[in-house]
Amino acid sequence: MKTKSYHNKTNALISAALLSAAALASSNVYAAGAVGFKGWNSGNIVSLGGTISAGESGLKSAYSDNPFLNYSAWAHTGDWWTFRNDAAFADVTVTVSGDSGFSPGVTVWASGAAEFDGGTTDFGSEISLAGFGTPHSFNATGAMGDAGTLWMANGQGGNIIETLGYAVSGPSHAAATTGWGETISTGAHDVSLTNTFENGVSGSASAHLVSLTFNDLAPGWYTVYIGGTDHATAGGAFELTVSAVPEADTWAMLMAGLGLVGWRMRKYQKDSAQAIA
Repeated sequence: MKTKSYHNKTNALISAALLSAAALASSNVYAAGAVGFKGWNSGNIVSLGGTISAGESGLKSAYSDNPFLNYSAWAHTGDWWTFRNDAAFADVTVTVSGDSGFSPGVTVWASGAAEFDGGTTDFGSEISLAGFGTPHSFNATGAMGDAGTLWMANGQGGNIIETLGYAVSGPSHAAATTGWGETISTGAHDVSLTNTFENGVSGSASAHLVSLTFNDLAPGWYTVYIGGTDHATAGGAFELTVSAVPEADTWAMLMAGLGLVGWRMRKYQKDSAQAIA
């Protein structure tokens, strides 16, 4: 009887502890700022027809392909940027161009109306299969809510709402071999689960260049992470650019509108000339 009472009390304490942990997580009371952000050459706001850029030197396998991390990303050895898209009805392209020693990888996340708060270190004791906590090791290619993303996920350790896409120029790694059970595939990939922030993701990847284009990217805040993806390389310098151009349909309508305005101006001038004559 005493043993049963002891077990009941122990189970109650465990349940209370779990509920308290869940309450802390759901209320997002953990301290933010686990990662810091790099600066842009001239501001972090993207306008229609505009481009922003930044340059850095990247380590060879900060994004993926580091065997000591089971090929997963290492947040503190890669580079982070945030930008705000102010361009409505625009296709926004994120491009990373590296030198001969750098094989880049890039992921873009959406945080909506608020800039990414940097996430929380060791949130919920997330531990990778390689034995590392977040964001020392983290999942750079999975959807929010997947293992290795809770430290930055909205309502958990951060305020990132959705992973939109990633591109990798180095080797692929299957889920069975990675630190968080994530798939890391060479090439450009749309991993968004909704159309809340864009209407499709496309892109490309070559030896030293990766690019992602977000169709009709919604105005708001976005986060970029960049690192090397080939442990056999030396690493090196790279250039990041983010540019916004009108959607093809919007551009066609704009050109048609300008054509109509031009026709009306010419007609007005012709009619005026005839009236004077």
